[in-house]
Amino acid sequence: MLTGSVLRVLVALLKAVFHKACPSCQGPVSSIRLSAGLPCSSCLPLEESSSLTQLEKLSLKDRVSVLSKKVPSNTSSIYVYLNSIFSDLESLESCFKRCVGRGFWSLQKTWSIRMLLGESFAIVAPTGVGKTTLLLVYGTYMASKGKRVYVLVPTENLLLQTRQKLASMIERLGKDVRAVSYSSRDCKSARERALEHVVNGSFDILLTTTSFLSRRFGLLEGMKFDVIIIDDADSLLKKSKNIDRVLLLLGFSSSDIEAAYKLLKAKGELALLRAVGAEDRLEKKLLEVEELQLRVNEALATKKIGQVIIASATGRQVGLKPKLFRELLGFEIGGIYDYMRNLIEAYHIGSEGELLEKVVDVVKMLGHGGLVFVSRDKGTSYARKIVDILKESGVKAELAIAGRRVLDRLSKGEAEVLVGVASYYGVLVRGIDLPEVIKYVVFLGVPKNRVLLEKSLRSPARAIQVLAHVCSGEEEKRRFNDLRKRVERLSYNELLALRIALEGGNLESLTGFLADTAVQLKEAREWVINKVGSILPREAGAKLVVGLSYIERGSDGNLYMVSPEHITYIQASGRASRFLENRMTLGLSLVLECDETAIELLKRRLSRYVFAFNPVPLSSLDLIEVRKKLERSRLSGGEARSFKPAKSVMIIVESPNKARTIANFFGRPSRRRLLGINIYETAIVDPKTLDTYIALVAASKGHIFDLTQEDIGFHGVIVGNNEEYIPVYAPIKKCVSCNTTFTTFSKSCPRCGESSRVRSSLEVVQVLRKLSLEVEEVLIATDPDVEGEKIAWELALTLRPFAGSIKRVELREITRESILEAIRGAKHVSERRVAAQITRRVADRWIGFSLSQRLWEEFNKNWLGAGRVQTPVLGWIIKRYEEWKSSKGYWLLIRTLNGPSLKLFVESREEAKSLLDKIEAEMKVPISSVSFRIERTNPQPPLTTDEMLYEAGRLFGYTAPYTMKLAQDLFEAGLITYHRTDSTRVSERGIAIAGEYLRNKLGKPELFSPKEWSDKGAHEAIRPTMPIDAEELRRLVLDGTVKVYVKMSEGHYNLYDLIFRRFMASQCRPSLVERAVAHVLLGNRSIVIEPIVGIVQEGHVHFLKDRVFRDLKEELKAGYMKVESVLIYRGSLTPLFTQGELVLLMKKRGLGRPSTYSSIIQNILKHGYAIVSKNRRFLVPTKLGMEVYHYLQENFPQLVSEATTVMLESLMDDIEEGKVDYREGLARLLREIEPLGLAKRASTFESRDARISKEALV
Repeated sequence: MLTGSVLRVLVALLKAVFHKACPSCQGPVSSIRLSAGLPCSSCLPLEESSSLTQLEKLSLKDRVSVLSKKVPSNTSSIYVYLNSIFSDLESLESCFKRCVGRGFWSLQKTWSIRMLLGESFAIVAPTGVGKTTLLLVYGTYMASKGKRVYVLVPTENLLLQTRQKLASMIERLGKDVRAVSYSSRDCKSARERALEHVVNGSFDILLTTTSFLSRRFGLLEGMKFDVIIIDDADSLLKKSKNIDRVLLLLGFSSSDIEAAYKLLKAKGELALLRAVGAEDRLEKKLLEVEELQLRVNEALATKKIGQVIIASATGRQVGLKPKLFRELLGFEIGGIYDYMRNLIEAYHIGSEGELLEKVVDVVKMLGHGGLVFVSRDKGTSYARKIVDILKESGVKAELAIAGRRVLDRLSKGEAEVLVGVASYYGVLVRGIDLPEVIKYVVFLGVPKNRVLLEKSLRSPARAIQVLAHVCSGEEEKRRFNDLRKRVERLSYNELLALRIALEGGNLESLTGFLADTAVQLKEAREWVINKVGSILPREAGAKLVVGLSYIERGSDGNLYMVSPEHITYIQASGRASRFLENRMTLGLSLVLECDETAIELLKRRLSRYVFAFNPVPLSSLDLIEVRKKLERSRLSGGEARSFKPAKSVMIIVESPNKARTIANFFGRPSRRRLLGINIYETAIVDPKTLDTYIALVAASKGHIFDLTQEDIGFHGVIVGNNEEYIPVYAPIKKCVSCNTTFTTFSKSCPRCGESSRVRSSLEVVQVLRKLSLEVEEVLIATDPDVEGEKIAWELALTLRPFAGSIKRVELREITRESILEAIRGAKHVSERRVAAQITRRVADRWIGFSLSQRLWEEFNKNWLGAGRVQTPVLGWIIKRYEEWKSSKGYWLLIRTLNGPSLKLFVESREEAKSLLDKIEAEMKVPISSVSFRIERTNPQPPLTTDEMLYEAGRLFGYTAPYTMKLAQDLFEAGLITYHRTDSTRVSERGIAIAGEYLRNKLGKPELFSPKEWSDKGAHEAIRPTMPIDAEELRRLVLDGTVKVYVKMSEGHYNLYDLIFRRFMASQCRPSLVERAVAHVLLGNRSIVIEPIVGIVQEGHVHFLKDRVFRDLKEELKAGYMKVESVLIYRGSLTPLFTQGELVLLMKKRGLGRPSTYSSIIQNILKHGYAIVSKNRRFLVPTKLGMEVYHYLQENFPQLVSEATTVMLESLMDDIEEGKVDYREGLARLLREIEPLGLAKRASTFESRDARISKEALV
């Protein structure tokens, strides 16, 4: 981890100055100071290095304590403030120890810091991690400090338990805290006394149910609470008016809440107006949003608002009201599913009568402590029937529909088993925590949601999903594909507008493209209902599987969409496996079902949330032995699993999409927003190590710092004594008005002069530093390459003054398992990689800036630029263009009916026209000779970056930047491995994916021939992360089985298909093919073709498109090839470069790296040195490009030659491998530059900022 000496060793080698990064004065600070967690030398002068060492060895708390006294008072506010927070934390923990008898767990410390910072938030955590206990202690602590506290609980039972806990805590604390509670179960006089205290305000802590808040709010109206603790979010969210009431009690006025609610509605309406293209109303709505936002901001800025903390386990938000928490308090309620579990899971398939008998047998065998759930589509009447059957069999069974008294009866043994409906909000599904009592759960039918098909198809996504499964003929598929492409083009807001119009039957509200799509969807809905009606047999219960749901014909003859409710299953089954004295009890979950389809779909749905759901047949279990295990786990701890105490971490990635993807792998995260940055919070459980983490997931949005553009040193690098090279980094700023990115010290955009709309990466630093205080450990998960390593380095340094522990984790794919593997293998930042990136960036800056300035002078155009790699690459484009011009002629393109296209180059148009006329007259070309041979063809390795760019350009005409953007999206969506790689290695996981697809999906295990391809390095080739081909992926995205947070276009699916096919082919055996060798006569010329005309033994060729011409063999034997069309076009014997071909050449010649191929081409195009031809997508140099290249080649051949660039690339590889010190590499480069007059040591190697120079000398 990056603490103490480890990080110091790193930065002893890599010295740098970071402007605006001092944690105390926000001035410049050296990397050495940051690595020790200290402010700059101006804030804290230290004469001896031993003083630095002593300070860095201290814990964060102790270091802050020392610095709050040592740093001069005019700059010490941050340390004084932090010291007060740590002091309050110590005081709160002391209170906690007196109340509970022990100190904080890791998570409780995290939440305590956040509470003491005054933040309102929802706690996202599984049961048993101590959140309720902490909240009650915090409420007691704040009340003892003179604050008014309100505790809201969902039920009377919980109120009575909480009352006892509070009384005990207050007594142990020995403070004069007045706690008042109101329970409808109290005697009349006690209730009246409680109400009197409420009316008079004579209390410090008020404890009531949410029902009391609803019914008796008149007694509370006008009161102001400093802290409101809500023990169960769902009980509050059931009545949206309660949200208003809580906000009023926190100090907001009715007008504030109304403004925030109107703002939410206006934002939604604005999105819809944009979606439907209502430009005439857009500006007015924009003004309304801005005005409402100002009103809300004013309320937040001028009022002292209380704090609300919500203990949320599974909260679902419905409607706009819950979003008021986001607008007014900066957080959203999320939810975690209780997938921390220790269950024996089983199933049984049988007739309805058999299942009823089985329920009785199982309950009798397992005895007291069971819950029986009937599916929602069966309803309460069926649950009553089960109760009667059980009672008739001598089982003490009771119906549990509402209230908590039946739970008390189960707990006391007065009831053996409770029967209820498997509803997400059902009394038996949620909120029961009886680990000693509840041992097993029986589902009579998989929990399901059942909706009329017609109603379900009002959702555009659902309609497309069903269409994909019921279209059969070519015409039907064509119509479906057209509609699918239309829907896939739509944004989220456009889809929402469509759905609203379709549900309301108000298609007139839509215009243009949306209106046409809505009409087509409505027609498709009617067509689907008729089509399904004709496909499904007429008898009740007939089914058609559609994705993760199925369409079923009901007993009433209607068609229904039925979806297994996996979340209900997780919650309900979790009642049998709970925390008991820091261990997870063993439970049994049994599903009794008439139809195996429902169980299979439940399995598939659960695979997104539970790592292993593999229920065993009930017949394989010895229920007597199971009963003994269940009981032992509650008595002695046998069979229980001991999960480790939960730990708080922050995972930092680069992109917001990646952050969202990661957070959603482990439940539905809560979200808060700080300075415009989304922070997700979720729980992560490692099933292998039993480690539990509450993780904040945030994005850095790329690099935080870059070399300054100020006139400091030699283009932002100070050269010190003994060949020290000290980069000066500045925060990256971006002008929202003109999209310019810059790193000057000025707040104004250097291009347009704007200052009010400039965003700085310091906002990200500020947020991440705050979050670092809240967590036990920071995990930096930036991309696994040198650029990602440099970002990790700068993040580690800037967060070090605020973080206890920092580690580096690498994600080569975004999947649940890879995330857990990365956390298990956390390490420290690689100084070699960082040194290589610094060398590359400095070299680019020194050469690029120096040459660019000369270009500005020569051409009088200050937007020109030159680069050490882009210049020789530009030279290749120009040279190829000259060759193209000197060998121009005509191409004859002959498309054959059953074989490959034929191409012939001729110099004169007359000859080409003569050949065309002759071929068109016969519409076939003769074969002078042909032979056939059996040949073994071997698969190619999977794709690397250069091959991917080339193939995407060749097959689809995609540019390099577009391909990289698609690949970035696929990576961040968790669909492919990291896409910037030059390795062909395939990991064990990759091989397993190929094997699973070939065996289980394709049904051809004989094709599987696993290959690693390379054993070099940790990097891996580009491959899919799941055994899913492109067509299946499209279906799974449509039906929601695969959740992605990027808008999937045709381009995404095409690129995924390319990656998937190439990877699968690489894991197949070689093919035995029949190859023809044919001499084709074209006039007096002959060309040779060697097409594959048959497959002798199938292998990798199965995955290669359009490579086998089976119908050609008979034609060749007959001595001709049939022609489909002939075309003449102007061309050259030497083709111009495509972007893909240029990338392959860069790879071959050793210029650029996977992370830079695309940007090199992009920079050439951006500067106007080349253009892309309109139709064929060739690269053509411009007059300006040729002039610039020739000027640089004539005046600075040493810097822009291919040999020099290759030497520098090799040098950077040596630095990354530790063979060369990066300072030596920069010294070599400087020696190349100085003789050219591009660097003047005497005048440019001093910083004009004295504080920067001072930090550079640290």
